Amino acid sequence: MKLFWLCFVALPAWPQAFDHSAWDAILKESVNEIGEVDYARLKANPGPLAAYVAKLAAARTETWPSREEQLAFWINAYNALTTYGVARQYPVASVKDLGFLFGFFRRDDYTAGGRKLSLMTLENGILRARFAEPRIHFAIVCASLSCPKLARTAFTAANLNALLESQTRQYFAERRNLSIDAKANRVTLAAILDWYKADFEKFTGQSAPLALLDYARRYAGAEQREALAALKSPKIGFRDYDWSINDPGSRRRAKSAEERELAKP
Repeated sequence: MKLFWLCFVALPAWPQAFDHSAWDAILKESVNEIGEVDYARLKANPGPLAAYVAKLAAARTETWPSREEQLAFWINAYNALTTYGVARQYPVASVKDLGFLFGFFRRDDYTAGGRKLSLMTLENGILRARFAEPRIHFAIVCASLSCPKLARTAFTAANLNALLESQTRQYFAERRNLSIDAKANRVTLAAILDWYKADFEKFTGQSAPLALLDYARRYAGAEQREALAALKSPKIGFRDYDWSINDPGSRRRAKSAEERELAKP
């Protein structure tokens, strides 16, 4: 009888998904239903967020073959690092107070994915440059009142598309971001759409302002789409951006009536 020896060759381990459960728990504990962040609580108990930030720093994203895994990581990294940066210096009235000429976003104060970077580099050099995904603008939050509401769920490869969709639809459902005045034949959009119009132009294949109206129409509710369809070459305006910190009670105190609407039960 012949004996056959089987040789087992150890294959390289498939990279494990990055665990965002700690960030998910922080979001659920520290962000309320209207997207306000309890920075005072995070400052008083900094351990969990600091540990997650350290984990972001040590990650090696180049080993992940999944686009979804990488995009979820960088969205969470932007939101967590922004939250961490504000919590360390809280109380503060605005991120504009945390550095000259928006220095809070320009400083290379953070490490994520094994590299030193600023929040501006993370947004423009990674998220926008690598992924060409306009929905990120409704998922990343710069700790300001006019930002999208911070999701109370961490992004993962599994929930990425569904959560981006829900964040974008929620954004355009809010009158502060899309309001239609039929009598004046006017549409007022959030300033974010103006600032990043190149991303929406690339996605829709049109030039602004048509690209912005087209994108808003894709995610607007049925009544909003009907109202938009009834307009003829509408005038386009953009709402002033409120850089006030998005801490508890901030929406109730907002200057804008449209912002205060979100604080109502």
